[in-house]
Amino acid sequence: MKKKAFLKLALASTLILLLASACGGNNTNNESANSTNEPATTTNTETDSTNTSTDEPAKEELPPVELLYYIPQPELQPDIASVEAAVNDYIKPKINATVKLMSIPFGDYDQKMNTVVSAGETFDMMWTSNWAFNYETNSLKGAFKDLEQLVKDYAPDFINSLPKAAVEGARNSQGKLYAIPNYQIIAQGGGFVVQKEMAEKYGLDVSTIKTYKDLEPFLEKVKAGEPDKIAFGSRTNTFVPYMYGFDGLGGIEYRTGDPNYKLENVLASPEYLAHHQLLYDWFKKGYVNKDVATANFADYQKAGKIVSFYEWTLKPGGEIEMKQNMGGKDVIFIPLYEPRFSGVQPTMTAISNTSKNPERAMMFLNLANTDPVLFNLLAFGVEGKHYDKLDASHIKVKTDGGYAPNVAWAMGNVTIGYLLEGQADDTWPKTIELNNSAMVPEIWGFQFNQEPVKTELANMDAVYKEYEAAVTTGAVDPNEYIPKLVDAMNKAGSEKVLAEKQKQLDEWLASKGKK
Repeated sequence: MKKKAFLKLALASTLILLLASACGGNNTNNESANSTNEPATTTNTETDSTNTSTDEPAKEELPPVELLYYIPQPELQPDIASVEAAVNDYIKPKINATVKLMSIPFGDYDQKMNTVVSAGETFDMMWTSNWAFNYETNSLKGAFKDLEQLVKDYAPDFINSLPKAAVEGARNSQGKLYAIPNYQIIAQGGGFVVQKEMAEKYGLDVSTIKTYKDLEPFLEKVKAGEPDKIAFGSRTNTFVPYMYGFDGLGGIEYRTGDPNYKLENVLASPEYLAHHQLLYDWFKKGYVNKDVATANFADYQKAGKIVSFYEWTLKPGGEIEMKQNMGGKDVIFIPLYEPRFSGVQPTMTAISNTSKNPERAMMFLNLANTDPVLFNLLAFGVEGKHYDKLDASHIKVKTDGGYAPNVAWAMGNVTIGYLLEGQADDTWPKTIELNNSAMVPEIWGFQFNQEPVKTELANMDAVYKEYEAAVTTGAVDPNEYIPKLVDAMNKAGSEKVLAEKQKQLDEWLASKGKK
């Protein structure tokens, strides 16, 4: 039977954590649910100094270098040049380096980074994760530098401040450290985001919302009363196995309570079909926009058109961040399932294997993760131009200031950053509590080695992308297209992949005395 374990993170009481939004993705990694976590330290956001390794060469001995840093953002920021200039003014006296911020919209990040890496271009740093520009895949194909010695030599203060589970969780399936965490919340619990004004206007009782189906009466009212709005903003890949009787990790799912841990292809499950039948029904009823398969979700969201949608990670204080994304509309969160320990791989930073200055790149990353001045520049821009300070720890972002990416979680250690206007002073203690109480999957620690079936996985990925936008948003009839998707995936090798996953999982379970 499935057992619920609770991660015991011995975080210091002053630890500040901030959630990343995303994300979804493959949560398989080699963190141990029972590992002992050493306390992380918190740097005051008012501190101008940074801690650097005693092994770092004297700054006057460092030759000047320029670092190229690829970062994802929801959209290109028109005044990123001002941020880059301020960053360089700040870091040059410290590490005699400047950085070129290479911003890429999230929707293009995978494709553009794959092109950059495949071409063997020389650059220094990049964002990576288990859900976009895949960390495991790119680490195995040699895209990243091994960071084991670099963090010891040039970022000991940061790496030693993290809980042990966070560091171990950043390793790939071969136990190698190819990226460092952008430290933030390490628990994931999804649910609905709803415009507060609309919820109040149409009498939405959030206590009654436990499933997708429960939201439908509200959507019907919004559709009838708000013809210029989108009642439900459907997004790709909103099927969450844990809401439909499955357990496990991303891509490694079995039925909850199954003592044999028999893996299933969730795409072929009746639950997967039923979920998308509901979305398709909403699409036909007009609750979902007709151009959902091709439209830019963020554009509708920013315009305040979307009344409700599913979000993969709801976090303490996240309503304030979400307000920025929702055209200034206040929102409420409706959790749908128990938070689960998700690890650090949803957002990390790697050093390119083509970097000519990996040591300097690590010095920069150490600063970004220990120096609040640099982190806040990267995350929020220039004070007075892109945001105003409200007090020592809170800021108000200027949405029309030219730099408001709202992706602090992709830029470094958020625990040293500002709080946004309206975020409660107890946001961080609540986040710590959420991390400490998050349910740990019973097979946490299992890491699937993709090497034996890498060809099949590549073929499956190509097939899935052909169907993803239309099928998983509910834009086409799932009774017709899901069987086509399953058949195409089978031809691409899904049965072989599932068998390999089962083989490796059985071996892992046996080694742990679980089978």
